[in-house]
Amino acid sequence: MRNSLNKLKFIDFSKSSRLTACLFLLIFATLLTSLTAHADSADPINFIAGISRQHDDNLFRLPSSEQSDNITMAYAGVRLDKQYSMQRFKADFTLTAYRYQKYDVLDFDAKDYKGAWLWRLTPYLSGTLSADRKEQLTTFEDYRNFSVVTVQNIRTTETQHFEADFSPHGVWHLLGGVTRSTQNNSETFNAEDSFTMNSADLGVKYDFRSGSSITLMGHERRGTYEDRKLNSAALFDTRFDESEAEAKLSWLISGKSQLNARAAYVSRDHDNFSQRDYSGVAGRVDYRWTPTGKLSLTLSASSDLSSYQTDYSSYTRNNTLSISPAYAVSDKVTLRAAASISERSFLGDVGLPSNERVDTSKSLSLGVDWQPLRSVSVGASLARTSRDSNYTGLDFTDTMAGINANLFF
Repeated sequence: MRNSLNKLKFIDFSKSSRLTACLFLLIFATLLTSLTAHADSADPINFIAGISRQHDDNLFRLPSSEQSDNITMAYAGVRLDKQYSMQRFKADFTLTAYRYQKYDVLDFDAKDYKGAWLWRLTPYLSGTLSADRKEQLTTFEDYRNFSVVTVQNIRTTETQHFEADFSPHGVWHLLGGVTRSTQNNSETFNAEDSFTMNSADLGVKYDFRSGSSITLMGHERRGTYEDRKLNSAALFDTRFDESEAEAKLSWLISGKSQLNARAAYVSRDHDNFSQRDYSGVAGRVDYRWTPTGKLSLTLSASSDLSSYQTDYSSYTRNNTLSISPAYAVSDKVTLRAAASISERSFLGDVGLPSNERVDTSKSLSLGVDWQPLRSVSVGASLARTSRDSNYTGLDFTDTMAGINANLFF
């Protein structure tokens, strides 16, 4: 750990990184010194800006010959939250510039947004119409090109969703809606390929007087791999159907503790290659405990299924345990930590002889947030991640350290 900490030196900016950092720091300082009005939750429109500097001592998640880099992230955005009669409108647009000091081939600008219309036609009929978009660099934990490790794969995910909630008595709810999801990779990534998926959602919900609730939902989905051609040799299909039945519980145990749980059964069938089909149980349990106004603790356990198509697997099961405490030292300073351990198994019979790949990952992070003013916050973080795999070349350890400053007005 000491050797890793010795690597956490913020070396000189490159020309482009220095220019980006100086520009955003100048904007940040100007806004801070000229600010005459504070951010207020009652304001319908608020603006945000921030910058962070992060050191990563194993950028490409390699078992040896690690390469480090310093990453500058600067962002600016606007948020809208407006109530008009029975209608509420929410929007959030953020532009983020990612700049790498050594590997500037990875530089990119992300344009992210979230928007929602929380509509209500009568006291008994309400719902949401929403859309969101996010751009991010696919991590090098899975996406690797060993001949050219610096290949950049930008993943763009978009979701459009409509839902309706009919509840004439405010106890039983009839829920229904439709969802359209897309995932696009800038580079070919067969394991988690680009796709479009449409879903029909239907269910019921029961609200208890205590504030707890139970929800039962069913989802029928149809997916298409837009940029993929049918490949019988690699067993790459072009379309799939997915069904999911889920039950959700939100339980207010007391004024200081709450439990949220989800259990689901998922089944995916492909049009041409049944070797890629899978089904099974998935779920998650989150328990939050706030014994005092300053201390909070969240315990989580989850088991997830997801498609991951290679020559040795069709899907993965990821089992995770995590704990996340937070302590408010004062009204302005908060300490936080998180620790997790997960086991990821690569499953699915594709007719090829191979040993089942199993990865075990561990992570530990520490952070501090300081909010000297209602509109200003600064923070620092330190994180350590490791992975052990029974497949050669997939082990790694990584340490990341960062600082950030944010303005909200």
